[in-house]
Amino acid sequence: MDSLSVTLAVGALVVGAIADLVYRVAQQRGIEAPTFVFWQSTIFTALIWAASIASWLIWGGDGPIASIHSSAWLYGVPAGIVAYGGLTLFVASLRQGDASVNAPIFRLNFVVTAVGAIIILAESVTLLKVIGIGLAVVAVLVLLNITQITGLRTNIRSLAQAVAASILFGVAGLVSKAALDTGDIAAIPLILTQTVGFQQAAVITLLRTRHFRPNQNIVRFAPGVAVLQIIWSVLLFESLRIGDASISYPIVQMSFVGTAILAVLFLREEMTRSKGAGLIIAVIAVIALGLAG
Repeated sequence: MDSLSVTLAVGALVVGAIADLVYRVAQQRGIEAPTFVFWQSTIFTALIWAASIASWLIWGGDGPIASIHSSAWLYGVPAGIVAYGGLTLFVASLRQGDASVNAPIFRLNFVVTAVGAIIILAESVTLLKVIGIGLAVVAVLVLLNITQITGLRTNIRSLAQAVAASILFGVAGLVSKAALDTGDIAAIPLILTQTVGFQQAAVITLLRTRHFRPNQNIVRFAPGVAVLQIIWSVLLFESLRIGDASISYPIVQMSFVGTAILAVLFLREEMTRSKGAGLIIAVIAVIALGLAG
């Protein structure tokens, strides 16, 4: 695995940590998850398509748009729809749950992607890779302090939403890696086609809820999250394109390490022994996965 892939994955880790923290702040100040995700995705879609169209015009018909083939639509649209379901559930879970708890649960989606990549996409299995993935799972379990959490009745719905979000996002990651493995699809064309599926799901959901009008908090936070998500997506997909999903994806999803630290520093969430131990193990997991590359 190219060291560049690991570097890109670590970059996505940092950006993802900041995005998760902004989600938490937005939820604390009052937003409807489907409405927030709709406007975030609308801005995301508008920005990345505008940039791609501009490059297409400037380069005389060349660029990401010219590289969109039928296979990109075949993989991109379903992946976008599934990713929408996962992201919406995650944002909704933050309403009653701590970012330092729900973010790790959501980022556990790497297990679905990594195991699927090994079993379905026939990626190699190495000792360091197994150790890294295993430590990442242990880090999440230690960080969550399951015995304590299961006693909090008010958090059950939030935790269930985070778990469902994790599974859906993991499936979306596996589909994306399968698409990039075909060799016919580049990172940005895949992102462009995913925005179509994502946006369709977002519009259908809002037609049902009829909450299109954004409040001040959505206007304040959605543009920034959209920009962070564009950077995160490009870094992740480029890392997946040149490296193993069973290494890149776990590293990227360890962003909960940064989220938990930022939540303690800026949102004054409590730092417990289990959180501290979980974060240390997570850092070791990232190092092991990096060495496995």
